[in-house]
Amino acid sequence: MLRAVTRLLILGWLLLAAGCAIMALGLQKPEVSVEDVSLLPGGGMLQQRMHLTLRVSNPNEKDITVDGLTFGFEINGQKVATGMTGQSVVLPRLGETTVGVDVSASLIELLAKLPKVLEGGKAFGYRVHGEVLTRDYGRLPFDRKGELSIDKLAEKAGGGPPAAQRGQF
Repeated sequence: MLRAVTRLLILGWLLLAAGCAIMALGLQKPEVSVEDVSLLPGGGMLQQRMHLTLRVSNPNEKDITVDGLTFGFEINGQKVATGMTGQSVVLPRLGETTVGVDVSASLIELLAKLPKVLEGGKAFGYRVHGEVLTRDYGRLPFDRKGELSIDKLAEKAGGGPPAAQRGQF
């Protein structure tokens, strides 16, 4: 029993020390936002495949090596998809990069949630949340809300806007 308590205290101390080390470094969380959403061919009767382009920004004065990303994607408060990627990228100091992720969503769940998703009219709110998995700093959580335009998505579905307008919602 005493060994278990000792181990628990040591683990707690190590976690506290790691948290303090990140705070001592003055590290800010990376920011993640949705840059683009597109439907992919190849979905079946029960699944819809989507491609999300996520923009990851580094507000820090240090490069951050990202080894992966886990996330959830919601529209008007309704969970639409979850995903993860093991794609490694280096976020340059005070810079940003994009990460493309293919996800699958259940068509049955999407259809059941459609009335709630479409409540917003011409635009709808989205939320992307999860964790950035870093090589040197552990897991850094993120949570971002924004708005997408149905008109812009419809333009994309009909052949897409000119290249200069891609990613603008």
